[in-house]
Amino acid sequence: MQKYYNAGIYERTVDDYQSLYTQLRHQKQFLFEYGQCLSKTEQYTESNIIFELLLHYSSDPMVYNCMGNNYKGMNEYEKAEKMYLRASQIVPNRHYPLFLLMKLYLEIGEINKAQEMAENLLKKPVKIHSPAISEMQEEARKIIDD
Repeated sequence: MQKYYNAGIYERTVDDYQSLYTQLRHQKQFLFEYGQCLSKTEQYTESNIIFELLLHYSSDPMVYNCMGNNYKGMNEYEKAEKMYLRASQIVPNRHYPLFLLMKLYLEIGEINKAQEMAENLLKKPVKIHSPAISEMQEEARKIIDD
């Protein structure tokens, strides 16, 4: 199953993960992958139920990012914002939650908030440079320049 998950074949994989839920419901990696499969197949509510369970075993901020993405997919923007903010509070030096907030604000037309988040993103010190960081910073610069 995991090879299908890793290949992005979520439609086929989600049913297989569901069949193993009873046996593996205490395994962090399983819960994360199952939640992602549900999310990628637009089963956002079910995905967040799995992610809520995962939070009993993990405090990984990525779980909050994923939940925020689910809420965004359901057009529940205030809940999405809360999840991204929570992720940024757990590990304050991470750039990705701020990037997700910036994108959310753009999507809902909160341009001032998007620009503020872009500035915060650009001011944040970078521990390890990567292509992902460079892409986030480039998008942030475009928002500020526009």
